[in-house]
Amino acid sequence: MADNRKGICPISMQDVLVVGLGAVGAVSAYILKNSGIARVTVVARSNYSIVQDRGIDIKSGRFGDQLGWKPDRLCKSVAEAADTRYTYVVVVTKCLPDVLKTSELLAPLIHASFEDQPTYVLVQNGLGIETDLYQALKQAGRQPSIISVAMFILANQIGPNIIQHGDHEQYVCGMYRPNDFTTNVNSEEELQILNGFGDIIVKGGSSIDVVPEIQRRKFVKNMTNVVLAAICLLTRYTLPSVFRRPPSAEESYTPYYFPGTQPLLEENTIPMMRGMVHELVTLARALGFPDSEDGVPADSADRLVQFARDTYSPASSFHKASTLVDCEKDVPMEVEVIWGSVVRLARERQVDMPRVEMAYSLLLVMQNQILRKGSERK
Repeated sequence: MADNRKGICPISMQDVLVVGLGAVGAVSAYILKNSGIARVTVVARSNYSIVQDRGIDIKSGRFGDQLGWKPDRLCKSVAEAADTRYTYVVVVTKCLPDVLKTSELLAPLIHASFEDQPTYVLVQNGLGIETDLYQALKQAGRQPSIISVAMFILANQIGPNIIQHGDHEQYVCGMYRPNDFTTNVNSEEELQILNGFGDIIVKGGSSIDVVPEIQRRKFVKNMTNVVLAAICLLTRYTLPSVFRRPPSAEESYTPYYFPGTQPLLEENTIPMMRGMVHELVTLARALGFPDSEDGVPADSADRLVQFARDTYSPASSFHKASTLVDCEKDVPMEVEVIWGSVVRLARERQVDMPRVEMAYSLLLVMQNQILRKGSERK
């Protein structure tokens, strides 16, 4: 397993809390417990009852079928779980500041009676996701310790307690530093915190890359969501509809492109994708991210299009963007942290991004109506 860390020190058994038991939360909780050095408590809200009764079925290309898997402890709420001093609190919920702020979700932990706060590990999509929690900790007189993660994984929740997972996942981790996009070295204290978490992940059978500056890596990950998830949401089709050929007589899958107008996709849809990436690369330069392998490369558009072709053209491609899953369920999507965050950063730095702004403005309408219908159901 990949283990790109320095100054590693062995750690003893740790108490770890995972907040959220969707696809990424379930895989993460499994990895943490599989390490043998973490007692894992999980907060499962909507699927608590079925997981308590039957466990989670994780169907993984990497870890095999783990049927009926359960963590060491399962809780219905963060408040119920706040009776323990955790070393790490891994937040794997959607970041929805227009619905529930992270600081509100974690309030029972922020205001717990324990003298020391845990290190919060935010495994969430989007940019600027750390700010609210950081400010809440400071206001509570706590010293913030936040690891931000860019998570690369193909996983879907296909039932309340059924997870489909591919053959790879990687945690890219770095310390959150407020309003700092350029400090490119970890202190000894930061390395100790990062490597402590990394040790659990590696022993659990997964891959981790500890980096000195995480925001540029999150920016690259967010570019993929800004472009590819926007196509899925605005068309209501998964990406094989753009990249996958029709099935042969021996094959059976859907969607796939209609050959009659497929050249129009190449002439219009693919250039639109490239244009969105070019806008984001321009913003990256304004933020100080370099044109390098550990920054935001100038050829990011070529890389993203090739990644999409490689990922979504095979007959076996199954992945569906989590935002599209949410849209189909009529539940709130991560519009603000994925699209809104980059639009706001661009406006602050006077960077034009008409394509991204159009996607954001249209997704706001969809989110608005999802929130309206949700309020009517209450």
